[in-house]
Amino acid sequence: MIEILMADDHAIFRSGLRRLLSDEPDMRIVAEAANGLEAIEQLRKRAFGVVLLDVNMGGRSGFETLRRIHAEWPSQPVVMLSMYPEDEYAQLALESGAHGYLSKDRDPEHLIAAIRTAASGGYYLPPGLTPARMHHCMAERPPHFLLTERERQILARIVQGQSLTGIGEQLCLSVKTVSTYRTRLLAKLGLASNAELIRYCLEHGIGD
Repeated sequence: MIEILMADDHAIFRSGLRRLLSDEPDMRIVAEAANGLEAIEQLRKRAFGVVLLDVNMGGRSGFETLRRIHAEWPSQPVVMLSMYPEDEYAQLALESGAHGYLSKDRDPEHLIAAIRTAASGGYYLPPGLTPARMHHCMAERPPHFLLTERERQILARIVQGQSLTGIGEQLCLSVKTVSTYRTRLLAKLGLASNAELIRYCLEHGIGD
C-alpha cells in the first residue's frame, strides 16, 4: 500500500483527490497538510510512500518546501502538482529533488502513474516531455527563473514598494543582507535600479 501525504492549500482539491485515489487498491491518502510547514510537521511524525506537493501554497512555497524535504529526507519521493506549465517547471522540480511534476489539468491516469513510479523510486515525466525538451525549455527561460526562493521573496516585496528595512523585518534579515540580495537580483536580471525591476516584473507578469 502506498501511503500518501497530500499538501495543498485548497480543501476542495484535497477532498477531490481523496475520492479519486480511493478507487485505487494500492494507494490511499493517510495525512493532509494545508501548507509547507504542516507538511514538514507531518514528515517529522512518520514516513510516507509519496508526498503530493502543491507548488503554490500560502507561507512557505512548494519549491521551498520541496528543498527542505529533500535536505532532511533525501530518499522521500515527492510528486509536485501545479497549474504552471510542465515544460517550464518540471526540470526545476526534478533538480530540486522531486520524483515527478504534473500539471493539475492532466488526466487522473497520469497522476496515478506518477505516484506509482515515484513510490518505486523512479522519476515520472508527463507524456511528450522528454529530457531533451526540458533542457530546451530551460535554456529559453527568462532570467528570473534562475532566482532562488529567497531572491523571489525579496523581489516581490521590492515590487510592492517595501523598504529594505521593512523587508528585513518581515523576513528576519538584516538590512545589509537584504541589500546584498537586492544587488544580486539586479545582477542576475541585468538591471540597474528598482524602477527597472518593477518594469521587468510588469513585462513578465510577475506578481499578477
